[in-house]
Amino acid sequence: MPKKNRLTVQQLYNEFGKNDVLIPLNTLADFDKEITKMGVNRPSLAIAGFFETFAEGRIQVIGKTEYDFLETKDAEYRKNIFKKIVDYDIPCFIIARSLPCPVELLDSAEERKIAVFSTMAPTGILIANLSYYLYDTLTEQILIYGVLIDIFGVGVMILGKSGIGKSETALELITRGHRLIADDQIITKRLIGGEIVGKSDDKLKDHMEIQGIGIINITRIYGAGATKESKQIELVIMLEELDKSKDYDRTGLYDELYDILGVKLPFVTIPVIFGKNIATLIEVAVKNHILKQKGYHSAREFNSSIIEKILEEEKKDKDS
Repeated sequence: MPKKNRLTVQQLYNEFGKNDVLIPLNTLADFDKEITKMGVNRPSLAIAGFFETFAEGRIQVIGKTEYDFLETKDAEYRKNIFKKIVDYDIPCFIIARSLPCPVELLDSAEERKIAVFSTMAPTGILIANLSYYLYDTLTEQILIYGVLIDIFGVGVMILGKSGIGKSETALELITRGHRLIADDQIITKRLIGGEIVGKSDDKLKDHMEIQGIGIINITRIYGAGATKESKQIELVIMLEELDKSKDYDRTGLYDELYDILGVKLPFVTIPVIFGKNIATLIEVAVKNHILKQKGYHSAREFNSSIIEKILEEEKKDKDS
């Protein structure tokens, strides 16, 4: 089942704060407060006194527009307006462009233990970076059991029952120069653009389990170039024992799809039988996928040429 990550103000400060240099402005804040919403809000309307559509539960960003408006108001107005704002569920405030923080905001936030940060980042860039970070951190993710490997620049997820030979096949692909992303457990999530990306669990990173040998470290054996941190998944391949009663696709005319977090990905089933070089078949499947992405569909072209020849033969028969 998909699950969401937990994000606290402390994590935001530790992770996002590294790049955008968040500076805490108050000391009594609750850094364990959870951030649950991906969106970011500029409280311009609330500062002007309109609260009907106030986006609570979101990080509140104060930019130059909000600051300039507050400068036109007296201390009593600012005190009252910020007392109203902090009554809503707010994880933290961030003041962009290193603008001076209104004393009334600090006082009201301190009473409710809401963190207030300052950053040098321009407002637009801050919101863009913050939105991407929140989506990337809070988006749903699922754990898929399989192998993820970069083959000819394509992220290929290999699935199959335990003992079918996924890791052994992946190991052979690595010896051919392809790169391992994850073995056994693939942490998979959907990015803001709809791409499905997979990576390894940190504890299993760079390692593979090979039956008869045990746990091996791919980076130590094959070098740093043999592994990769993460990769967009573009093709899913299922390895399964040959079932003679099953009608396997012999032409490739119709493309199958595999659903991950609502995204349909190209899907290929490869029956495993003794003597078949599965690594080679996977490489061919990937090259065929690349050709399809470029607009060339081998099976359909072959089918079209057959139909064309049949029509030509029928025309000759009619003419004769």
